[in-house]
Amino acid sequence: MCWEEKNKVNAVFEVRPARIRTRDKKQEERILNLFLQKTKSKKGNNFMPEQAWSSVCWKRWLSVAMIVGLFALSFSLRLYRLGTHDFWYDEIYSVYYAKNPWQNWNAPLYWIVLHFWVKIVGFSEFSLRFPSMLFNFLTTGVVFLLGRELFSKKTAILATLLIVLSPFHLWYAQEARDYSMVVFWGTLSSYILFLVVKKSRFKRWLAFTLISLAGLYTNYFYIFLVAAQFLYILYIFKFRIKKIYALFLLITGVFGLYLPRFLSKFSVVAKGFWVLPPEWRSLGITLQNYMLGYSGTTFLYALSYFLALFLFVTLLWVASRKKGLRRSIVFCVFLFVIPISSVFLFSKLFFSVYLTRGLLLFSPYFYILIACAVMELRKEVATVVSCVLIGIVSCGAGLYFGDHLYPSLEYHLGTYLKKPVKPIVDFLNKNVGERDLIVFTNESVQEGVDFYAQNRFFLYYLFVPQTLDTSWGRPIPESRLDIPVHKITAREFERMWVISTDWGRTGTVDENSAAVKRWLDSHLRLLSSTELDGLWIYCYEKKEAG
Repeated sequence: MCWEEKNKVNAVFEVRPARIRTRDKKQEERILNLFLQKTKSKKGNNFMPEQAWSSVCWKRWLSVAMIVGLFALSFSLRLYRLGTHDFWYDEIYSVYYAKNPWQNWNAPLYWIVLHFWVKIVGFSEFSLRFPSMLFNFLTTGVVFLLGRELFSKKTAILATLLIVLSPFHLWYAQEARDYSMVVFWGTLSSYILFLVVKKSRFKRWLAFTLISLAGLYTNYFYIFLVAAQFLYILYIFKFRIKKIYALFLLITGVFGLYLPRFLSKFSVVAKGFWVLPPEWRSLGITLQNYMLGYSGTTFLYALSYFLALFLFVTLLWVASRKKGLRRSIVFCVFLFVIPISSVFLFSKLFFSVYLTRGLLLFSPYFYILIACAVMELRKEVATVVSCVLIGIVSCGAGLYFGDHLYPSLEYHLGTYLKKPVKPIVDFLNKNVGERDLIVFTNESVQEGVDFYAQNRFFLYYLFVPQTLDTSWGRPIPESRLDIPVHKITAREFERMWVISTDWGRTGTVDENSAAVKRWLDSHLRLLSSTELDGLWIYCYEKKEAG
């Protein structure tokens, strides 16, 4: 007898115990006999047992078809246009880290996986992004399992549909970075943790430990999730299990092997970083990002925000009235609220690491919570709210695939559209002579040009003294390739090609680019200027003496 058939038995007789998960044949026979007895004895019953079973089986196959279709949609959306865009700034560093995974201070597991992956399939936009796509697709499956385990199949389906359509997850499913991988580890570890809390088994504790270590070695934001999981276990078991302390000491000790690298990044970031300190409204923007990613509109962001608030109020009412759901709601609240609050407070008290893409790790619990709230509304209201929710995220997904980015920087801090880099390389290949110089005044495309040009050119960076580095907020030190603008005339060149833009490549230039151009205009002769996909390429030559 399938689980759906057992649930149907409970629904028909208004018997609602927890979902039956036994494979005991005798118990199944008892359930079947109960069904037959109740069916025959129930007055006014106008269907026969055979008809009832036919209805159950039909709904079972409909449910299976819906779930299969859901995962087919998930895979298709994540695969669509996966290799279309050129690598952007962050992904170029993924290329470098994939070549030398041990030569950076980030958590190493993703880069190690990428290192061996590209040895098999090579470097291309599609191949480098494929692991992220795969991990994000697997996450949708784990969200379904977790939602079903915590609440019900209907809640699981709605939560899964929201994450399938989420433009926030689509963005990082199609980006060669470690965010999708760490979300997979985090969601999987939480699923196993909930199973452990229900029934403690050694294999489950072992799996939880290994997956937690994998998450810690994938992205440092996982530290906040592990802390929340630890607090939840202490809350559930009332500090009674000494083995829990040993377990988390073990996880901390194994992660401590990489502690010197972690502390080196920690100390550098503490001295200055480009991430802006969060404000209270940053928390609201995080919820809006969860719903619409970076691709919303003013109306959609406002609608999603107020809808999320309404559903959270509903969730509070449900938790206060329905004890059967309270434990599952508390589980998700621990893993959603505590990590985000911890990141927020840390950024307020010490230095800012409040970056929405890092908070992607905690988003699955958000989708499950709002799906639970929807399912607890009256049927008519739940239908309307579900349609609105699905409509919002669907619009966001459509805007994402249309390469729409919301103008306000605070909604996509540190993230920009993947604009073409290869046309810039083609332009330089056609126009740059052997005695020409190529210089940049903004670093957003410099690494990309270097990668796609296959290191054919020497690329210099021009800056005005006392200009602050856009990544670290500190003065730029002079080096062989980083040159103060007033020293460029000492170089021998026939022509100099200056590539200027801002980080978003919006057709304007940043402060350093504007200052460099003013100096060059007064000391060199401008020969031409070309606009290319929101970026400016200027050609200068030296003025004749006298």
